[in-house]
Amino acid sequence: MKMRQTRRQVLRLVGASGVAVLGGVSSAQDTTTTEGGGGDREAARVRIVHAIPGAPNVDVFVDGDRVLQDVAYTDVSDYLELQPGEYTFAVAPTGEGQGNAIIEQQATLEAGTAYTVAAGGTPDDAQAFLFQDQNEPPTGDQVRLRAVHLSPDAPAVDIAADGDVLVEGLEFGNASDYVEVPAGPYTIEVRPAGENDAVATFDVMLEGGMAVSAFAIGLLETDDQNLSFDLLTTVDAGGEETTTTETTTETTS
Repeated sequence: MKMRQTRRQVLRLVGASGVAVLGGVSSAQDTTTTEGGGGDREAARVRIVHAIPGAPNVDVFVDGDRVLQDVAYTDVSDYLELQPGEYTFAVAPTGEGQGNAIIEQQATLEAGTAYTVAAGGTPDDAQAFLFQDQNEPPTGDQVRLRAVHLSPDAPAVDIAADGDVLVEGLEFGNASDYVEVPAGPYTIEVRPAGENDAVATFDVMLEGGMAVSAFAIGLLETDDQNLSFDLLTTVDAGGEETTTTETTTETTS
């Protein structure tokens, strides 16, 4: 039996625009938020995504300093600027301190490079994933698009746009390369790898001059609509926001 849910939603895309959507941001030592994509060109830029379905709101620590607080599931932070080097990132339930971290992960950041640190997995098996982001927008009326698989109970997937497969065999915890496509409206299909039938479809409008990441998040098998399989879209470089129009999610049970 297939369950279909349709809803209209607007997704604010966060990235080079410096638009904050988190409950609170506090600066750690040598850590600042970017403004309008500017800032120190020699710094590394890092944003945080909370993609653990069913997990509580969290605080994020960098080398022991709390840099983000009360981050809810599906929240995406501004890019933060850090000096190049090795850091320890920790994620803990809000207010419980780093000593109760559910994730603690080291990462080496390079100068002039943008990253996404995604908290993913499940509450019982939380994991951190580090992705290098595109920090230069495309020229002309083009869009650079990549897919990131963060749905913990979904199989490897293919991603198609208007019927054309753009990404094949993308596994959980991995990101595709960026693919350049013309700006415009697209129907994005998420299919089990090698199959033609979609488990989810999303009608999106992509504006030119942007690099965009589409994060597949949530659960295929759940009765909680707040945790169901969905698409979280962010701007990595270029414009400030775009929209997702009629979003249709299909899951098979």
